[in-house]
Amino acid sequence: MRLIQITDLHLSDRTDTAAADALEWAIGAANRLAPDLVAVTGDITTYGTQDAARHFLEAAANLNAPWLLTPGNAELRTPGAMPVLSSCPASCRSLRLGEVQFLLPDTSSGKMLQSDRHLLEHELSAAGPAAILTHYPMDVLDADSRAWIEALLAEHPVELYLAGHRHFDRTRSIHGCQEIMTRGLDPDKAFGGPPGIHLLQRHDDGTWTAEAIPWPHAHNLLPAETEHSPVGWSIHGDPLEAMQQTQRTDLNVLELRPREPTYNLAATADELASLRRDRAIYLSWHLPNLTWNETSAAVEGEQIVARQVDDARACGVDALTVHVPRIGAARMSDAQGARTDAWETFLACYDKLFRAAAADGIRLSIENIHNVPGTPEDRTSREFATEIGEYLDWIAAVTDRIGGDITRIGAHFDVGHARNNGALGNRQPLGDWYARIGANITGYHIHQVRPHEETGKLTNHRDIPSVYSRTISYAGFLHAWSKSQLNRAPLFIEVRDTEERQRTVNLFQELFAKDETS
Repeated sequence: MRLIQITDLHLSDRTDTAAADALEWAIGAANRLAPDLVAVTGDITTYGTQDAARHFLEAAANLNAPWLLTPGNAELRTPGAMPVLSSCPASCRSLRLGEVQFLLPDTSSGKMLQSDRHLLEHELSAAGPAAILTHYPMDVLDADSRAWIEALLAEHPVELYLAGHRHFDRTRSIHGCQEIMTRGLDPDKAFGGPPGIHLLQRHDDGTWTAEAIPWPHAHNLLPAETEHSPVGWSIHGDPLEAMQQTQRTDLNVLELRPREPTYNLAATADELASLRRDRAIYLSWHLPNLTWNETSAAVEGEQIVARQVDDARACGVDALTVHVPRIGAARMSDAQGARTDAWETFLACYDKLFRAAAADGIRLSIENIHNVPGTPEDRTSREFATEIGEYLDWIAAVTDRIGGDITRIGAHFDVGHARNNGALGNRQPLGDWYARIGANITGYHIHQVRPHEETGKLTNHRDIPSVYSRTISYAGFLHAWSKSQLNRAPLFIEVRDTEERQRTVNLFQELFAKDETS
């Protein structure tokens, strides 16, 4: 008996994302492998929306084999998906195929509900082997459900417990039952290996083996916008030291970001001249924040930004990077979308600071910021321009004010900020960012997000040990880049620790070097 598992796809409402491409591939791959059964084990959608659920069902209708589905926790984030999915004939809870009874309890709430306990007890009372297909692995269920299911396994001949949810592969034995958990198909979350589907095979002795079938995401990285490799780094610290570090590498892409106002511009300029004699350099200067003072109803930070703009121009930079205004979303527009005085004040400030540089042909690259973990998505709680539409509106407004015909004004896209973005991190998956802002991108900040070793809170600017690492899998990014959905603009590795930064640069240099020689 052969079983295909599709899990943790996290479709949004869009059909032009890497996740949508991965789903299309998965349906075709399943048909080519011709299994006896296809099991879809939850997190089909990213935010439980009706359109995402319908998109999945339209694709799944092309499966040649019988298929079943059970929901995941993502389907509960909004009320749209569950009515669509539950009305599908594939949402049955029990199916006998050959001698095996397949049972699909709904663990989307993180619990084994009483109705599903009755189902399992009733179906398992009959003689014969069984397999449980669900979303949550046992150790993620609440304590009572976990104890109950383990007691059930001790009493009944369940051969297989198949789950997803955690985005990595694991196999273990519990009371003689094989629990197999797989990393799933999400191009932006699967880690430990490429996203994909799994082919499970039942052997004559009742054991099961799982084989990963990886999604062959696109990998066509060159040519880039720059004549050389687009991979470089962004160093937050002394610009002179950043120059000296770059001299010891073969990088052609560099972003300076002074940490202290006492940097030595003359020494930096001399080191830059030496670097430019050695190689071509694409140079960006990351400016300090422009923030809102509620008491004075004015922008703070204008003077220090003006000084650094002058210094950057003196260094002959190719681009200026500046964050979006640091202000709450509700202070920039009202509930009906009407723009406030704060919006106009910031816009006038951007015009004053950047018009002359833009007239010189310097690129203005406006970076997205993020909300702290746990921030709700409502406008009164979140930061301005952490929502994609707001971000694009601000870039468009700056372009209109300064003049897009003079120079390129666009998005400096920080991938980690988009992922680590409070509640909006689920509402706006990375694939949606790529699809919506890709043509506006003028530069990138690349780093990983992961829990801090001491506090456990998600932290930015960490190294990327692998393309397929936690919390961001860069498979979706590489796919979107390869399809030219993303502009092939300079990539600045923004990792704070020096050794971590170098390791991450090496990883991306190797990716582009492989493509160059292939």
